[in-house]
Amino acid sequence: MDRMQAITWRNDAGGHWTARRDGVVVGTIDQGQGYELHSTDGTVRGSHNSLGNAQAQLDAWAAWGTGPQGS
Repeated sequence: MDRMQAITWRNDAGGHWTARRDGVVVGTIDQGQGYELHSTDGTVRGSHNSLGNAQAQLDAWAAWGTGPQGS
């Protein structure tokens, strides 16, 4: 079984972050009054009080293999 790479995060500009796995964008976080998470396939969404919590939601979802490109 091939192991997927961990998700990496990049702050693109101001309050916008992109999540990539194996070089493919799998989610975004936008900062407004909170941190709004959206997976690119639309299956995960979340509103959080911290960037770390928003990132953890996508990381946990992907780790269970149900995330984008999961096995």
